[in-house]
Amino acid sequence: AGMRCSYVQAWAKVRDAHMAVEWMPLTFTYLRRGDLPEPWHHYLIRHVRRLTEEQVLAVDAHMAGVEIPSVSQDTFEKQVRLTVKLATAGDVPAPASGARDVEIVNVDTESGTASLMVTGPIVEIKALAHRLDVASRTVQKAQRHALENGAEGPLPFDIDEDLAERGRALSLRTLRYAILTHSILDIDPVEETATPFKLLVTVPATTLLGLDEAPAMLEGMTPIPAEQARVLAAGCPTWLRILTEPATGAYLPVTAKTYQPAAQMRLQLRLRHSLCAVPGCTRSTATAAEDDHIIEYDHEHPGEGGQTSLWNLHRLCWQHHQMKTAGLIDPARDPGDDPATGDGTTTAGPLETRWMIDREIRARAREDTDLLTPHTAEVMERSWRAHQRAHDSAVRLHEQEKARPRAERAAEQRTAALAAHRGRRIIPPGPSTDETTPPF
Repeated sequence: AGMRCSYVQAWAKVRDAHMAVEWMPLTFTYLRRGDLPEPWHHYLIRHVRRLTEEQVLAVDAHMAGVEIPSVSQDTFEKQVRLTVKLATAGDVPAPASGARDVEIVNVDTESGTASLMVTGPIVEIKALAHRLDVASRTVQKAQRHALENGAEGPLPFDIDEDLAERGRALSLRTLRYAILTHSILDIDPVEETATPFKLLVTVPATTLLGLDEAPAMLEGMTPIPAEQARVLAAGCPTWLRILTEPATGAYLPVTAKTYQPAAQMRLQLRLRHSLCAVPGCTRSTATAAEDDHIIEYDHEHPGEGGQTSLWNLHRLCWQHHQMKTAGLIDPARDPGDDPATGDGTTTAGPLETRWMIDREIRARAREDTDLLTPHTAEVMERSWRAHQRAHDSAVRLHEQEKARPRAERAAEQRTAALAAHRGRRIIPPGPSTDETTPPF
């Protein structure tokens, strides 16, 4: 938290610093003297991160023999690549199975799209692509057959429900996506876990009303274009109202009287803690996370322990929940912010938590807020002022008209009505005056 980055980033920085000073003292001397540019040193560190200590020492010794102050950047980088290759020449290549991974990449908040990157052994990836290709061609053939024969009922993998209107089957690219995202995941013989997982999309009221084009927020982290948000909202059978403080965007609390948080409280905890509440943790709380009492709940004497309130709750990933239970991390909040101990009012801003980590490190963290609330409040206030001005103008016009003589107003209204009637009068067409067209 003190480095203002995630703990993964902090660990990487400390690891790189230790490697540069302890394992590569010869090249670090060049850096300290100013003979080795900092970007070049970063390039060197990036290429030795996966090496063992002995291999790093060998790279350091070899690079110390290079005339670093007098070589070009291209020459330096070639020397680094060659040295790393020599140091790892006797290593057995890591098995491709260790590279298996699936991650979300290329998040584009302007277009509202993202990519899913699947990494693995070439043979497995090729096989997956082949199965998708065969399946997509089979579905495309079925779609064409259904369209040609005018089949009734839903068409296969009609994800936008517009195939009948389009009159043609989906492209293979679209079908690969549809099959990958809409097929049932078979994990037999393992029983599938029933999970309450939901994607939370927060849409400003002004966006739903069409007053502006403010984006929605996916899981409080990723903006979604306004039009896409309205389409998503139109397809949802149920909307949940979330009230926020207009100036700060802090979520207004709801209450519960049991150990288990109510559904509205769990929803708010997801919004207040889109990531694990521990400072620096970047794990999402959508899954593999738990609602945790900051002051422990007393099951034998519920009135004496920590209460089930949003002031006393936060959301932790499983790993940090276990660490808190073990006493390795200790959170605390200001009792003055607890509505139950004061006059019942809530703090205007987000709740702040003080953390003691491993009994030595102190850090502070604040709950997430709705970033769009101040903008929405401004738009609504501007709309209200425009409404008030229009209302005042209408009242003044009414008073002015009321002050005029009644006969004068009646005559003016009759004149306006006659003019409108003449404008709407339909004149039937007369006989044609063109003698070149029949009848002659």
